[in-house]
Amino acid sequence: MQIGIDICRLTDPWTGVGNYIANLLAGLAAVDRENQYLLYPYFPECFPRRVKDMAAFVPPQDNFSLWGAGRPELLIKLLWFKLKLPQPWFLAKPRVTHSTNLAGPRLRHGKLVVTVHDLSFCRQPQWHKTDNVAFSLRALENAVANADLLIAPSTFTADELVELYPATRGRVRVVPEAVLPVYRPAEDPFQMQAVLKRHGLDRPYLLFVGTLEPRKNLVRLLAAYERLLAGGQDQFDLVLAGGTGWKAGPIEEALSHSEARGRVRRLGYVPGPDLPALYQGAWALVYPSLYEGFGLPVLEAMACGAPVVTSAAASLPEVGGDAALYVDPLDEDQLLAALERITGQAGLRAELAAKALTQAGRFSQEAMGRAALAVYQEAAGL
Repeated sequence: MQIGIDICRLTDPWTGVGNYIANLLAGLAAVDRENQYLLYPYFPECFPRRVKDMAAFVPPQDNFSLWGAGRPELLIKLLWFKLKLPQPWFLAKPRVTHSTNLAGPRLRHGKLVVTVHDLSFCRQPQWHKTDNVAFSLRALENAVANADLLIAPSTFTADELVELYPATRGRVRVVPEAVLPVYRPAEDPFQMQAVLKRHGLDRPYLLFVGTLEPRKNLVRLLAAYERLLAGGQDQFDLVLAGGTGWKAGPIEEALSHSEARGRVRRLGYVPGPDLPALYQGAWALVYPSLYEGFGLPVLEAMACGAPVVTSAAASLPEVGGDAALYVDPLDEDQLLAALERITGQAGLRAELAAKALTQAGRFSQEAMGRAALAVYQEAAGL
């Protein structure tokens, strides 16, 4: 069987969808050497900047190939967008095509599988830019109308999708995410220390990883951290690793006026190779997000053996299992209490760190690949 996969989000800077695609490809390569995979660097409304760089992510197996990298990008854009072809003549005709980020063509040949990563733009549109909400809603409605099967990364997201779009009932499958192999306890502590030194991290720190945007709940995290310092637990810095997203004004204002701003380290976007060291070097990951379709930083931290404080909300308990310390993300007092516990109880930290590796082991690339392959096989048989 020939399977087409959209890989157009494998471009820098990586976000969650880029990680999703990389793990999906690795997982499929690990479990399937029979089906043929065509990897599309071009896909509707999502064109990468550098197609040639994507060759590095093609699994080195005969059943994986990068499609169309030699074709003129301008010509393909013209044909796809201006002529509005439902399936352009230059596309191969796989039995199943997987759109990995909501947007996908209406197919005249084969079956369509679409991944819905989260529905925050439906639930809380005020967290997003207006044009992003409009695009996402349009893409989702097309996916609901055209997809033969839909993939959600968590039971939480699958249930939300069916609730909001009852027509999807019976067509949604859960395929949990995984983490790249680099997310593991460092074998060389000196290498980890070199990364921390390069980022100027010479004090114990609590870590947040993610884009600075409203749903990440950073204003409340900062307030709780200020109270932690004021209460005497002042040996820990707060490190924010992630670029600035949309509607970050309240976060920027809170940071600029914070009494603890001298203790808050903003690293901006951190390249993937540095993140494992940041996780392992942290006293704990603190991830009090209000909403996640999956919550990849929680899994990445656990795979590195880092203790995790996170929200008892949305999909996060599915990822953290019994290996995280949970809080109500709307309750600043609870968040403060969790920070006091994780910084003041070494035994709790050690217990969570030990559980973290076991929990992360439940989310392997192979498991992701097997689950995705089962969806493709089911779609092909419809």
